[in-house]
Order: sequence, then structure tokens, then C-alpha cells
Amino acid sequence: MFMARHQLAVLLVVAVCSAFFTGMSALADQKTKKNGITGKECFDQYCASCHVMGGNLAKPTKPIAGSAELKSIATFQKYLENPPGHMPYFKTVVTDKKTLQKLYDYCRKLKKTQSA
Repeated sequence: MFMARHQLAVLLVVAVCSAFFTGMSALADQKTKKNGITGKECFDQYCASCHVMGGNLAKPTKPIAGSAELKSIATFQKYLENPPGHMPYFKTVVTDKKTLQKLYDYCRKLKKTQSA
């Protein structure tokens, strides 16, 4: 019973994050296109709500920090072009090579922690 409630709570958090950030992505995309942003700013803007400190709220056993999806920029881009589950697709990040590179570089620097 506890596990079912825990799983339901996690799914609810993921669904709310996904809906919120999908709605916010148009505004965020405008900022990304206009100004260019750092990798940390991009991560904070698009990823941090579900991937706190390089972790993964939806699947805690699969954090960003140390992920196989970071083995190359091509692998990272391919993963973001077809994100799994409720993870939103952020077209501006994927199609802007400079922003994608900055985000990739930032994510590669994330370290595994006890909470990640």
C-alpha cells in the first residue's frame, strides 16, 4: 500500500512538472533564442525541477549525473530529441547547437551525490 502511494505521488509530481514546464517552455524558448544562456542557466530553466542536483525525481535510480546518455553530444541530443515518459521536449535546446553544447558540458560536470 505504501509503495502504491509513493509511486502515485512520484507520478503526480512528474505530471505536474511536465505540464508546468511544457506551458512555460514557449517563454523560456524566447529567452534562449534571444540571449543565449549558460549551461547552468539552461539546466536551471529546463531541467532542474525534475533533476535536482543531477538526480531524477521520476526515476531516482537513473540520475543525470554519470548517465550513459552523456557519453557523447550525439547520444545526448538523440535522447533529448525523443525524451522518455513524461519528460518534455524542448525544441529550442535540441535545435540550437550552442545551447545544446552548453547544456551537455554542464551536465557532464554534474557529480553523483547521495541525493542524486
